[in-house]
Amino acid sequence: MDKAEISKLKNNINQHLDRRQLTLAFNCLKTMVDATQQWDLIEELNRLTTSFGFMLQYLSKGVLDPQRDTILSQILVDSYQLTDKTVIALAASQSTHLFYQRHSQYKNQDLQLLIDQYVEKLDKLRIQEEAADWTSDSILRECEAKESDIFNKIWSSYPISHGDVEAVNMLLTNSQLPAHLKSLVLTALMLGMTKFFDQEKLKVLIKSYVILDDPELKLRALMNAVIIIYLYRNRIANYKDVMTLWGQLDDQPDFESDLRLIFTRLIHSRNTDNISRRLKDGIMPELQKLSPDLFNKIKGKTPGTIDINEIEENPQWQEWLDKSGITRKMEEFNEIQLEGGDVFISTFSKLKSFPFFNTLSNWFLPYHDGCSAVVTAFRGKKHPLTELFKTMPILCDSDKYSMILSIASAPESQLDMMFSQFDAQREQLQELQTDEVQSLLKQHDTIINRYIQDLYRFFKLYSRRREFKSIFDTDINLTDVDCFKEHISDTSTLSVIAEFYFKNGFYEDAIRFYRLMVANHDADPHVYQKIAFSFQSLGRFHEALKNYSRYELVDASDVWNIRQMAQCYRSMHEHEKSIDYYNKALELSPQSVNLCLNLGHCYLDKGDNDKALQQYYKADFMPKAKHRAWRPIAWCSLLTGKHEQAVNYYEKIINDDTPSSQDHLNYGHVLQVMGKIAEAIVQYRKSLELESHDEDTFAQLYMADAKYIVNKLGVPPNDYALLLDATLQTNQ
Repeated sequence: MDKAEISKLKNNINQHLDRRQLTLAFNCLKTMVDATQQWDLIEELNRLTTSFGFMLQYLSKGVLDPQRDTILSQILVDSYQLTDKTVIALAASQSTHLFYQRHSQYKNQDLQLLIDQYVEKLDKLRIQEEAADWTSDSILRECEAKESDIFNKIWSSYPISHGDVEAVNMLLTNSQLPAHLKSLVLTALMLGMTKFFDQEKLKVLIKSYVILDDPELKLRALMNAVIIIYLYRNRIANYKDVMTLWGQLDDQPDFESDLRLIFTRLIHSRNTDNISRRLKDGIMPELQKLSPDLFNKIKGKTPGTIDINEIEENPQWQEWLDKSGITRKMEEFNEIQLEGGDVFISTFSKLKSFPFFNTLSNWFLPYHDGCSAVVTAFRGKKHPLTELFKTMPILCDSDKYSMILSIASAPESQLDMMFSQFDAQREQLQELQTDEVQSLLKQHDTIINRYIQDLYRFFKLYSRRREFKSIFDTDINLTDVDCFKEHISDTSTLSVIAEFYFKNGFYEDAIRFYRLMVANHDADPHVYQKIAFSFQSLGRFHEALKNYSRYELVDASDVWNIRQMAQCYRSMHEHEKSIDYYNKALELSPQSVNLCLNLGHCYLDKGDNDKALQQYYKADFMPKAKHRAWRPIAWCSLLTGKHEQAVNYYEKIINDDTPSSQDHLNYGHVLQVMGKIAEAIVQYRKSLELESHDEDTFAQLYMADAKYIVNKLGVPPNDYALLLDATLQTNQ
């Protein structure tokens, strides 16, 4: 049985079990179990099918069995586990996936023995540290190798043995062992369950949230438990022991607020790719447009270097920055940071190719200055920069190591210069640390956010990431899970989530959460507007109008609401209704240039060019019109045969505004209709120039207007086509 068939059968079995279709599941499972030729798996399947058969017999005879649901849940649990055992038995010998390699490598190793070996090496390392002997880091690297062994043993164990569970619990509660190792163990438990669910591992995570005191460890344990419960939400209710433990978390003072923070941060992670695109395509290119002369004049900076803070603080340049739009870009960057947005993934994604990241556990290693990567970077010396990295909240641990590794690769002379610069700014660094200490109220949020960023980098950037099941590949909604729902379905939490989705354009999700708020009977009427706008943005205009109408019952004089309804009707080509609503809006806001222009567009859509032109004239005489009515007047004048007027307006656009390629194209159409062919070609050529001489693009734009110039204004089709050739030939 090959890997593809194994994967297909596993998915089919799990789907049948999720739907309580045990007969179909057992049929598929028998095919897999028989292929293993392992008697223990065959016996286990026979036991399950026999138990299920007896239960069906009692049911068919009408026998009342108060334990039936409990028995069924246990059969399901055992069936899921048998499926996973069978998959491992079949795939271990042929799969190249890292899990199966590590499973084979560590399955016969004793976890407690690995821990004992680690403790022995850790004692030697501490003696070396006390002696301040940094001439050799061999013991340190041996310790780290054992940490990796412990991580690999735990994440690749399935199912985890009772002895290993005891060893893990002792490790987590041993105050003599470092916190970073405990963090790795908590992540190893989770990572293994992304491959195969193991209730004993999950129970360790849930208990750890209760018994551990360190906030970093508590929140990592809870975060990992939430991830696993969500990934296996279709089956989790069958694990009664797990659900009992989870229910006991209600007694923990910070549990509900921590769960809400986790939910909020998981939601925010969906926007990471959008943030990266905004930075890459919008913000950074604008900052890079700063003239080199600017840097020469600001404190004698070398061209090509950017110190945003110094630029912001220099009032001499503030007006220039405002006009260029760069101030807004910097404000946007700061706003994303303040909201906890992941602004650094695109930068640090290029720094994940160091050999350090070939070791799986290093992706989840909390930053600590005893790590060999840090020791190497600072040449075994204690430096204030190491303390800064510890307390720097804007970087996750993975990115801190990327930065450290970059420092380590710098030449000695550059490293010394860098250190001296940090020494000169030590007071500022200490102030930064003091400010962060004062922000204790945000401690849990910061811990959760950093850990999610570490996980995001692993699941998105690790070279073998396709071998792992990532929560970030799904639309995360913890309200779909019963054991989460009661803690995060309050209107306040739903509002935060809905607003985030709405603001960032995840309209389907925004609708879902706004509707949950409505279902709670505690929603502001403006929620209907936001639901409507979300539907409108998705092109679902009928549903948008239903919700705009609901808000209209609350406030019939809301101009914005009326305008959106008009726009929806226009998009649905219901011209009369659209015109009615634009007229209603104009009654309430008679000096609105936009409303007047849009009403004109509606008449133009309807084919009533004269009324359209009347609205455009009206808009042109409004105080705030500027040049916005010129283009529609010029185009409408062409369509209504007022050619001289069209020429006058296109001349105004070209002389007094900033003409576009489309303006020159339209002006050429006017001249062609008037028979001024040579002048038309001149305008067409200018349009082509503004399209960067892209002949294909220009040709598409030109031919798209044939429906007006040929079909409505009577230019012979051959003449129209030939004039395109004449324009393009003059471009040769």
